[in-house]
Parts: sequence; C-alpha cells; structure tokens
Amino acid sequence: MRMLAAFVPALMVAACATSGVEAAKAPALQPGEPPIDRAARDQAGRQDMLSQMTFWAREYQIHPTDLEAAQKFVDALRLGGRSDRAAAVALEALEKHPNDRVLLRSYGLALLVAGKAQDALRPLALAAQADPQDWRIRSAMGAALDQLNRPAEARAAYREALALKADDAGVLTNLGVSYLMTGDAVQAEEALSRAAALSGASAETRVNLAIALALQGKFEEAERIQRVDLPPEMVTANMTYLRALQSDPRRWGELRGGKS
Repeated sequence: MRMLAAFVPALMVAACATSGVEAAKAPALQPGEPPIDRAARDQAGRQDMLSQMTFWAREYQIHPTDLEAAQKFVDALRLGGRSDRAAAVALEALEKHPNDRVLLRSYGLALLVAGKAQDALRPLALAAQADPQDWRIRSAMGAALDQLNRPAEARAAYREALALKADDAGVLTNLGVSYLMTGDAVQAEEALSRAAALSGASAETRVNLAIALALQGKFEEAERIQRVDLPPEMVTANMTYLRALQSDPRRWGELRGGKS
C-alpha cells in the first residue's frame, strides 16, 4: 500500500475563493430577471459547502449574466470537489466576461485540480498577466508545471510567489514537494521546515517534511513530526514503509505514484 499523503502538494491557492473586494460590481439586470437578494448572498458565505453550491447554482440559473453569481458558483464547485463542473461553468461564463481575471484564475485552478495541468497553464498565465501582484496564481502555475514534470520552471514560479508573499506555508510546501519529486530530500527539508514553522502550516506540510527527513535517515525526527497528525498505527506503518524506501532507492518511483 502506498504511504498515506506521500507527496501531497499544499495547493493552498486552490482554497482561495473570490473575495468581496474582487467580486463583480452590481450587475445590470436583464429584462424579466428578479432583483438580487443581497442579504441572502451575504448569508450564503456562512453556510456549508454543499449549501453554497446549491445556492449559487440557483443564483447563476436565475442571473446567467451576473458576474458575481458566476464567480461564486465556480468557486463553490471547485472547493466542493466538483472541479470538472467548475471548469465548465467558468468557461461558459468567460464567453460573457472574457477579460475577468477572477474567472480566468478560477478556470485555471479548476483545470489544475481536475488534473488538466497543460490546459490550466494558459488561463493562469493570462490571469497572472492581468494581476502581476497575485502570488496565488504564481503558486498555481508552479503546481501545474510540477505536474508536467518541468521542475525548474515550477520552482521559478514558486520563488516568484514567495517574492510577492514571503513565507507563505502553502507555497513553501509546494516548493518542498517539488524537490521531493526529483529526489532532493535536503532541499525539500529546508523548504518544508520553513513551512512547518509557520502558523498556516497544514498536516500535509508536516507529512511531507517527515518524508524528507526519513529519506535522509532521520527517522526519529520524522516519526515525531508524524505523531502530531496521525494515529500511532499509521505512523508505524509509514515508518516501516519509509525505512524500506530509504534502504532501496530503486523504489523511489512509488512515492511519485508509479506503484501502489
């Protein structure tokens, strides 16, 4: 069995929904459209994700030309695990709003999460061109490039993101995973240690740091870090797996998904 959470990119950018600042301006209603219930829209953001998807699906159906409804529906779908549907809705909305950078970003992120990294690059690049200060887009581009086995370009994108948003745990985690994917456990440890020390560090950050440590023979430290998030039986199984991997580098491809 492949080790749980091995090589998990943080992709925290993928968790970023449209903010109120970025949301569309008040739309011009089409003839026959009911008025927008602003209070209901404000309340929707405090609901669970399934309720948000249901709400914004209805809003998008009622107001098909409303940019805010499109943006929110796409983000709710993506964050709710419906990345293919999110990409389809974003593409449909971009036909009506071709220059909206929020939709471009959401379209690229949906494609990326759906595993369509090559398709994601163009909308992400256009979104980056439209908003040079958005570090999240650079991080997403790095994740796409890593998926396409272009690690040097991916790391350049992560460094661009860090230049805009220094010490972001998600970007540093993705950078560390990028090094892990090419077998550079030392560089991976450096990036992941920085990420793990930050308040925004996730369980995935710590699991990947444990992998980097174990691959250098630092088993006690790796085990200690895993115990923060994982039950004892899983830690034991993971450490057995990593000890075997460290002693037989030919099995390195297993962590990259080559075997199960």
